Parts: sequence; structure tokens; C-alpha cells
Amino acid sequence: MTRLTFLGTGGSVVTRERMCTGVLFEDKLVDVGFGVLTNLLKSEVRLDSINEVYISHTHSDHIGDFTGLIWAMAMDRRTKPLHVISSASTAATLKNILELQSTPPAFVKFDIVFVRPKAVNVKCLATIHVPENLAYRFETEHGDLVYVGDTARYQKVADFARGCDLLIHDATFLDGQESLAAMTNHSTAKDAAITARKAGARRLLLTHIAPLNTDNEQKYLVEAAASFDGQVVVARDNQALDV
Repeated sequence: MTRLTFLGTGGSVVTRERMCTGVLFEDKLVDVGFGVLTNLLKSEVRLDSINEVYISHTHSDHIGDFTGLIWAMAMDRRTKPLHVISSASTAATLKNILELQSTPPAFVKFDIVFVRPKAVNVKCLATIHVPENLAYRFETEHGDLVYVGDTARYQKVADFARGCDLLIHDATFLDGQESLAAMTNHSTAKDAAITARKAGARRLLLTHIAPLNTDNEQKYLVEAAASFDGQVVVARDNQALDV
């Protein structure tokens, strides 16, 4: 079994209920939004056990704790390299952020190696979103895991996720909020469910929940279940799930 831990399941800003986006599994951390480092440290996972950090895009709710993570690893006396996987444009932004936040080179005793997904044999897809957002597909012994950060509903995401065991999908909004979804290049629970159905996914996990919807978990389940027959889960902070 591959154990996933959701370190942040909210979108845009931190709330009392949800940190911003971040998922941990195996030696991989996917996105490092505001508050993710706090939940990571509370989980008692050793920072040194993380070898790869995947970044979907450069919105702050996905990278807000990136510098904090690097500093925490440095304080933990890390020496082995950390691979950061992203698009080229995202990598350039992350490098600039580390410099702009005055990260002392002598303080960080490990190499931060910025690479593209194909260098680590992970498939990716650019979704409908500005700035550029990459979805990732990870192969595990028990089935494939597809992580879709921010996106409007997109047929190519369904094709990319074809036959996966678990689809983790942006579900920022609910029915009646389609104009907000369109304006911000995000998805509703229904959008995510339609994508999961078209992909033939076995399970759907809804995440990136908007602050205005944080108390509407049941609505997410009902609206997704109307378009997808598989298991639907609304992610919560510090929740663990097996693939």
C-alpha cells in the first residue's frame, strides 16, 4: 500500500479548518502551500525522508511554504540533494523566490536540483490555468495516482488520468459558482466528477476547497456523486488514504 497524507486541502488562503495545498506520499511532497510545513512537522515525518518536491504552479497557495521548507531542511542539517520537479517557468520563479527571500547559500548545505518531470520518469500535463499548471501521474504498485492542481474542466485531463486508481482533482467551487470557476480557471465538484467518469477512475478525491465552501462537505459529495459512480472523498487536512 502507498499511504497518502493530505497536509493541506484548502484553496487561496489558510483557514481554521484547512491549510493550503500539499500532499505527502512515499518520499514525495506535492505542492507546498501556506501552512503545509506546519502540518508536515506535526505529522512527525522526518524532513530528511523527503527526496522529491513536485510543484504544480506558482500561485502562493501552492508554493507559499517552499522557502520555509528549504530553511527547515537546512536547520535539520540536511546534506543529501533535494530534487524539485516542475515546469521550467516554475523552476525559474522558485529560484528567484529563494534569492529574494535572502536564503543564505552557505546556510543550505544540500543541493537543490531543479528538473523537469521526464527526468524522474513522471508523466505530466499542462492544464487550463494561468500561470502554467502541471498535473502529474505517478505509478505505484497498487495503481496509478493522478494529481491535478488548478484547472478548468478539460478533456485532456480525463485522457491523461485514464484508468487511474485515484484522481486527486481541484474542486474549488460548487454548483451555482460556475462563473467564479470560469473566471479563476478552477473546477466545481461536478467538473471533477465528470472528469473522473470520463477517465474511468476508480476513486475521486476532491481538494482545493474554497474558504466560502469549507462547511459544505455534504454538498460536494452529493454534487460529485450525481456525475460519478465511483468512491468520492472530500479531502481534509491530516487525512491519510491508501492507494
